Amino acid sequence: MRTTVILALTGALLLSACMSGSGRLETRRSLNDTAHGFQFVSSPTRAGTTAQRFEVRPGDCGDSPGWSDCDNNRERSELTVERTIKPGTDRWIAYSIYLPADFQTSSRVTTTIGQIHQRGGPTGTAGGLASFPPLLQIDAKGNRVKACLHILSGPADNVRDDCRDFSLTTVDAMRGRWTDVMIHLDAREGGQMEIFLNGQRRVNTSNFIRFVPREFYVKYGIYRSFVSRHGGPMPTQIAYYDEVRLGADRASVAVSAERPVD
Repeated sequence: MRTTVILALTGALLLSACMSGSGRLETRRSLNDTAHGFQFVSSPTRAGTTAQRFEVRPGDCGDSPGWSDCDNNRERSELTVERTIKPGTDRWIAYSIYLPADFQTSSRVTTTIGQIHQRGGPTGTAGGLASFPPLLQIDAKGNRVKACLHILSGPADNVRDDCRDFSLTTVDAMRGRWTDVMIHLDAREGGQMEIFLNGQRRVNTSNFIRFVPREFYVKYGIYRSFVSRHGGPMPTQIAYYDEVRLGADRASVAVSAERPVD
C-alpha cells in the first residue's frame, strides 16, 4: 500500500483545530519530537482527505520537565487532546485506527493505542518506577486487544493499581482495515463506561472512579511500557488515526462522510 505524506511536524508543537474548517481537535505532541513520529498523510483515510500517521522505532523515548521515558523504560509517539473532561460530566470519545497488514506486537510488552488519562489524580509505582495511573488504556499484546480500566485503591500518594480487563478484539482482526472505536464515559457517581468497536458494544461497566482527579484527558497514538521485557529491540510500529472526536452525545462523534475531520 502506498502512503503519501503531506506534512511532517517536529518538536513539541500545538496542532490547531482552526485549520480551514477541519474540525480537528486541538492537540499537542507528547514526549516525542522525531520527524517520523507524527505526520499528516493523504492515505489511508477513514473519511475525508487526511489522516494522522504515528511511528515508534526502537529507542524513541523523549522527556519533559519531571519525566523521562528513557529513564522509565518506555517508548512512544502520542498526541494529547487539549480539551479536557471534567469529573461529573458525561462525554463521548471516538477515533478510527488502521493497523497496517505487517503490524507487529510483542508477547511480553504492551502497546497502548488509546488512553483516557487524568491530571490531579493519585500516584504510585509500577515495576519499581514512578507511576501516574490513567483511567483507561486500550492495549495490544500478542494477538489480544483489551481495555484495561484502572481500579485504584489505597493512599493517594502510594496508590494500588489493578486492571479490570475486557477483551475487545484481536490484532489479526484489526490488521489491514479501519476499526472504529467509541467510548462513552459518564464520570458521575462512581462512573459508567461503554466501549463500542465498529458499532458493537463490547464493554458496559460501572463503579470504577475511586479517586476524583482535577480532570480527565484523551491521548492517542502508540505508547509502549517496560520495553526491556521484550528481550531486545521492539519492532517498529506504525498506526494511522482518523476521525478523532470528543462530544456530548453519540451522534456528535459518529463517523460521517458528510462532515469528516480533516
